[in-house]
Amino acid sequence: MSRYKTHFRGWLRAFAQASTLLGLAMIALIWSALEFHLDSEYQRLKTGAIQNTGNLARVFEDQIVRTIRANDRILRSLQLASVNATLEQDFDRWAREVEGSGDFIVQLSLLDANGMHIASSLGPVAKPTDLSDREHFRVHQQSAEAGLFISKPVFGRTSGKWSIQMSRAVRSPHGAFAGVVVASVSPERLANFYESVELGRNGAVVLVGLDGVIRASAGLKVNAVGRSMHKSQVMERALESDEGAFLSSGAVDGIRRLISYRVVNGHPLLLLVGQAEENVFATFYQNRHSYRMAAIGLTLFILIVVVANVRHRHGLDIARGNLRKSERLANEKSRELELTLDHMSQGIMMIDKDANVALMNRQAVKLLGLPEDFVAGRPKFDELVAYQTVNGEFGPKGFAVDTKLRGHIEAGLSVPILRDYERVRPDGTVLEVRSADLPDGGFVRTFTDISERKRSEDRIAHMALHDALTGLANRVLLRRQIDAEFARLRRDGAPFALLLIDLDHFKAVNDTFGHGTGDELLRQVAERLRGCVRETDTAARLGGDEFAVLQAMTDTPGGVQTLAQRIVDQVSAPYMIAGHEVSVGASIGVAHSADCGTIEDLFHNADLALYRVKSGGRNGYRVYEAAMDAEAEARRQMEKDLRAAYERGEFTVQYQPMFCLGSGKVAAVEALLRWHHPQRGPISPAEFIPVAEEIGLMPDIDLRVMATACGEAARWSHDTKVAVNLSPVMFKRSDIVEAVRRVLAVTGLAPQRLELEVSERTLLREDNGTLAALRSLRELGVRIVLDDFGTGYTSLSDLRAFSFDKIKIDQSFVAEMAASQESAAIVAAIGGLGHSLGVDTTAEGVETLDQAELVRAAGCTQVQGYLYSRPIEARALRALLTNTDARRSAVA
Repeated sequence: MSRYKTHFRGWLRAFAQASTLLGLAMIALIWSALEFHLDSEYQRLKTGAIQNTGNLARVFEDQIVRTIRANDRILRSLQLASVNATLEQDFDRWAREVEGSGDFIVQLSLLDANGMHIASSLGPVAKPTDLSDREHFRVHQQSAEAGLFISKPVFGRTSGKWSIQMSRAVRSPHGAFAGVVVASVSPERLANFYESVELGRNGAVVLVGLDGVIRASAGLKVNAVGRSMHKSQVMERALESDEGAFLSSGAVDGIRRLISYRVVNGHPLLLLVGQAEENVFATFYQNRHSYRMAAIGLTLFILIVVVANVRHRHGLDIARGNLRKSERLANEKSRELELTLDHMSQGIMMIDKDANVALMNRQAVKLLGLPEDFVAGRPKFDELVAYQTVNGEFGPKGFAVDTKLRGHIEAGLSVPILRDYERVRPDGTVLEVRSADLPDGGFVRTFTDISERKRSEDRIAHMALHDALTGLANRVLLRRQIDAEFARLRRDGAPFALLLIDLDHFKAVNDTFGHGTGDELLRQVAERLRGCVRETDTAARLGGDEFAVLQAMTDTPGGVQTLAQRIVDQVSAPYMIAGHEVSVGASIGVAHSADCGTIEDLFHNADLALYRVKSGGRNGYRVYEAAMDAEAEARRQMEKDLRAAYERGEFTVQYQPMFCLGSGKVAAVEALLRWHHPQRGPISPAEFIPVAEEIGLMPDIDLRVMATACGEAARWSHDTKVAVNLSPVMFKRSDIVEAVRRVLAVTGLAPQRLELEVSERTLLREDNGTLAALRSLRELGVRIVLDDFGTGYTSLSDLRAFSFDKIKIDQSFVAEMAASQESAAIVAAIGGLGHSLGVDTTAEGVETLDQAELVRAAGCTQVQGYLYSRPIEARALRALLTNTDARRSAVA
């Protein structure tokens, strides 16, 4: 028993030696340093992935918000059009813009009050489809307060594809529910956009509603559109915070991902951007295995040394042999540790409690730019800092590094260490530096090269503020620069100016040569803009063919005008693209900061000036003047009064007969539109008709005049024809033939008694459907008349392309026949042309007997003018039509 106690005490004394305790401390230090390094590397990779996915989530959020706002602008415009009774025309206009935009919207649809699909941007709806069971229709039908509604993904019954429905209710001018306008967004196009961003293998982007239903996705192993995530981890987190990050369980497709999410600002949507866990931590898992194997080897070595030391107390000879063996093994393990440390991707430096550089691996030496001979001497920490300072590591006098940060670096152990910071070396390398205290009073510091990550972050930031096609500033950056200029104006009184630039005839380039040529043209225009401005100015692309220039410090007299003219000259010069010479113009509106108090005022004034350039012939510039506001207000008032006049029925019709020179009978009667304004009195058609055409009201007015005139003509006892003018915009209606057919059916007027007068402007429209519509109207039995012949650009080829029933000679030629041989010759030529073609020719504006004799001699078959009759009311016209003898004597 005593022998066993003695043996136990011997082992206990051997174990209690200082070398044994030191060995255990070394094991603890090795594993502490290893786990600290592994944790640092894990957190670095995790933080980098979260920052990357978070930045992309913000970029995708901006993109989906812009898409929603752009589509909602269309829906709101159609809401207003419904209230103003112009829904059909505005829908056609927006449908064409949607069709050519190439955006995420794939279809613009119109549902009536019963849920029937009656119109689509994809083409005429042959047979209305009942969509009253769709969620987006029921929401608006049941709630008058529902605004913009974004639906769950809908599987198309005809297309067989998924779509997201953005919708708003429309109401009639009287406020009644009139249906729903719908913008269909393609999840597939959203997915294609998301897939254009590199997220690594198994990276994914998901757009999900706050109702838990997935709208669009990219990168998932399954087709997740329409699937529910109602009880998922991310939906629970989204209820607590609008943004965040977490490691997913891979419930959707079995792939665990590090995910950043953001609730889309102002909309019930959630964006998820994730990178696969196996990709994010791939290097970490590899390094962890290598490091732990090395640490295990060192631990075993130390334990062997401890055991050997303990056994030394029991057998000196055996202990000496084991000691020699242990020394050899220690050297090998030390070399292995040194090799491991030297081949790590991170730099490691260990400073002991006496401020000595106890350990520095090869990567640390390389990242810090230190010479090998200097490190080999195991310098003090303050010697290392002094060496870097002398060799310009911190710039001249240390100014390249923040003062507070430089103080921490130089102080070393005398102050609490700065655990995490970033520092840019003179060669541009960005180092991420992390530090941790050691139990003995020193610290361990790691150095990671994050230059590539910083460059990626800079690229993402640049993408968010610049146009992807041209590289110019985008609208966001332009507004920031304008904000800065306003601040400088308030602080220093430095003026500036904004130039809004629209390219003239750009659409023709796209239509003729294709969008590839159009994109290259936009890039070359951007280069010319860069060459026109100074470094202090900002050139931007606002979208499509719209550009802008912010000119700073415009106190030089005429400086803005000089710049505007230079841009017009440069942009208007021909371009050579893919072997084609391409030309466009530039219309520029200029606004000075002196006339504005806000960004909105600045854009508003520049827009007014730009409008004046476009209305005045384009390819030039105008500077905003206060009078433009008054003109714009007068124009808006005219538009408002026109719509009100149409609603109140203020437009009236007068009639002016046309007499046959041969028989003296009334051959036809022209219906003339008149407007008596309640305050301004009679307004000339030349003043209000162009405005009505521009706001899309003229087709409805034309149909109302036609219905009134046809109804009046149906009451006449004679077979006298009635002539109605059709504006060029009327031919934008796809149902023009059907509309004329309905008028004839309702009024009971024979088609042969209706003459439709079209101007030369109608023939000049870039629309192949115009002649087709005229031929269809001719097949209906209606007579087609060419009005105001000679004032436009109608050629003989146009007369050959369509056989008119009558040609009306413009009154400007008739008025000058007596004094101008040239005008007389033109009238005679037209009369002879009409005789050759076998069609009637009517001379307009005949006011004297001399003119009457001249047009008779020129071969005209009909006359119209004050000599025979002014425009008169319907009652007076009926009396005239019954007085046959008076009519014959007046002309014959």
